[in-house]
This record gives sequence, structure tokens and C-alpha cells, in this order.
Amino acid sequence: MDNNSKLFLKINKTWLTDDAILIIGIVFLLVFLLLPEPNAPSMIKFKDDLIQTYCTSLPTTSSISCNLSQSFLMNLEVTEFASSALKGKGAPSDLAQDIVGFRALVAQQDPYPILGPAYHKIGLEWGLTHASTHPPMAFLLVAPIAFLPWNWASAIWAWFMLTLIVFTLRFYGISWKKALGLTPLTLLWPPISTSLSQFTIIWLFVLAAGYPLERKQQFWSGILVGLATLTKFFPGIMAISFLLKRKWLALLGFMVTLVAALFIVLLLYPGAINRYIEVNQTNSVNMILRNDNSSLLFNSYRFAGWMGLALVLFLFFLIIWANKECFYNPQLSTSPRLWILLSYFSVALLPISWNFSLAPLLPIVVFLIFRKKLSTLTIGLFCILIPYITPASGFSVPLALVTLLIGLGLLFDALPFKLFTATTIRDLIRPSHLEKQY
Repeated sequence: MDNNSKLFLKINKTWLTDDAILIIGIVFLLVFLLLPEPNAPSMIKFKDDLIQTYCTSLPTTSSISCNLSQSFLMNLEVTEFASSALKGKGAPSDLAQDIVGFRALVAQQDPYPILGPAYHKIGLEWGLTHASTHPPMAFLLVAPIAFLPWNWASAIWAWFMLTLIVFTLRFYGISWKKALGLTPLTLLWPPISTSLSQFTIIWLFVLAAGYPLERKQQFWSGILVGLATLTKFFPGIMAISFLLKRKWLALLGFMVTLVAALFIVLLLYPGAINRYIEVNQTNSVNMILRNDNSSLLFNSYRFAGWMGLALVLFLFFLIIWANKECFYNPQLSTSPRLWILLSYFSVALLPISWNFSLAPLLPIVVFLIFRKKLSTLTIGLFCILIPYITPASGFSVPLALVTLLIGLGLLFDALPFKLFTATTIRDLIRPSHLEKQY
């Protein structure tokens, strides 16, 4: 890997000019914004006709076509919801629970009400019967939009997420024009389009910005990692990099952010932490046990018991072992590999995971593709493809498989065997005694 400030990727040199990519991105965004509403009569007819064609009129042997068409329709619907959010017509989403939570904190009321009735009070209809699973510190992140009407709040948040994607690409060394052009195109990947009403793009941005800032402005790197940690706790794994590299200012920024957020929450509502713990003693367990929870750890246990979980943990051990130099001598390396590995583990260790949880891993997937090795290229392309042929909700195993494949890709990329280092099929099948001749 290179040692310059372009973090993981080298996609700034392409055959398309900056202006061409910018124009393509603008045109795509305009088309994206013109998508009809999910419940528009024309879209309902289109979806019914597609199901009729592939799931009713064809013989039962065409179940694959039926499943793929249903996956396409569900992902199309997710895309329509993302388009609606950008247009200020956002459907109820997880963002609403954070708005409800922050309003309650300010009013010194219970920040963990049952969400269905709480949504109804802000004009949303979504019959949820559970409380929020988000920590109360996460509610602070929506403070600027918390008291706006829902359509305004969801639209501002969605455009803010798009803006963060632009800055994410800039931190990877991509020019402004290309960043602006590529940002709308990232919405083609379902985990990104489903993230416009979530916190995961904040996570994505922090993973991009944290590494270069760790090298140049440690304190701000720590603050960013701290902000991401407020959302799901697990981004805090990135602080291991600060410890191993003895970046004490970064660690200070990380701790200051967490303590400040906790102080504000307790100042607004002293019982917030107790309520969070009380509610999620059962709430989190119920979420973990949901059939659509795509957590790699949970699905390995659900389908293979303790043996499956042990195998996944062994994979994690192998990844660390194959990259042990990153952990033993992190100060001697200017490579971002340690940061990449910790970024992966911050998502792979999630006990509760959904489609949008994969969004922070997109740069690692692209990194694997650009390694120009057959093994990592194949894995990277499968990771891009799987969310397209998997419904955006309701199916957990394929999305857990993406997390597993990314881990395998990071392992293969660190192994010296020809099976994993070959860049072409010719390299792979060439007899070893002939390699020195080339």
C-alpha cells in the first residue's frame, strides 16, 4: 500500500475526466429526484406486473427469477424512499426515534417511550411497539433539526448525508468535481441509499477523515471518532489505533467528546442512562433475535451454534495474525492498514446489523477491488453485487455473508500464497519454477 495521504483508494486516475464524471453525477441525481413516490399508482402497477410475470405466470422452476424480481422491487422501493427523503417527503424512518428522544430530553421527559404512539405525536404513522435502541447520546446529533417539521427535518438530514459523502470522497484524495459526481452514484448501492435517514454515513465519514487527521491533527481525529461512537458505541474500536500508536491527543479528544455528550444528556434528563439500560435489557435482546438481523456474529450462532460462532471468531484471529505487524509495530508504519482493519471490526462485531450497517464498509470493498488480485477482486465484486440481489429488509444471511467475505478478503490480501497474490488467471496456473523467468 502507498504511504501518501490518500487513505485506502486510488481511483482519482480514471479515463473519464473530472467534468465528465461531474456531469454524469448531476444527470443521475436529477433522474433520482424524479423517481415517483413508492405508492404512486404507476409504480404499484409496475410492481404488480413484474410479480405477475415472474412469480405467477411462470412455472415453479422459475423461483430464482421470482426471488430476484422481489429483491429488485424491494430495493427499488428503498431507492424511492431515499428519493422522497431528498424531496422533503420522507417516510417514517429510524431518524424519527432520535428526534423523539432529543425532544424528550429537552422537555425532561422519558426519552424512551414506545415509538408508535410517540411517532403519532409528531405526525408520523408507523406502528412500532418497542422503544428506541439508540443510546441517549446519539439523540444529541439531531439537535439542529429536532424541532423542525418532519418533512423538513428528514430532507435536511438526507442532504447533509450526501454532503458528508462528498467530503468522505475528498478525504480519500478524490478531486472536488469527481467527488461531487460520484456522490449521487453511490446511491446505487442499497446500503448507501438506505443510509440517508440513518447515522451510518456519519460513521463512513469518520472512518475516512479520522486517519489523515490522526497523523496531522490528532485531537480532531479523536473528536470525530468520539462523535461516531455516540451513535452505536462500536466505532469506539477505532480508539485502539490511538492507544497502539500512542496518539494521546487523539485519545484525549475521543474521551472529551464522550464525557461532554454524557454530561449534556445527564444535564437535560438525569435518568436517561438508567432508562436506556432498563429498556434495552429486553429491547436489545428482541432486536438481536429478529430474523432480519444481519449481524455476522448472531447469524453464525443461529445457523451453526457455538461452532459457527467459534469459526467466525477464529477468522477474526487469523485476520489479526496475518496482519500482526500492524498491531505489534504500528508506529513504524505509515500504512493505513491498521485503520482499515479496525474499521472492519467496528462493523463486523455489531450484535445488531441491518442493510445500511454495511455502508461504512464500502471503502474497504473498493480497496479490495483495487488491490488488483484475483482473490480480493472477486470478493469485492461479490460484496457489491449481493445487496442488489437481496431484499433490503427481511433477509439476514446474504448481508451477513458480505461482512464475512470482506473479512476473508482482508485475510487473503495479507497472505503471501500464490493462490491469493495472483493478479491474473495466468499467474495462478503458471508453474512456480517458471515464475522467476517473468
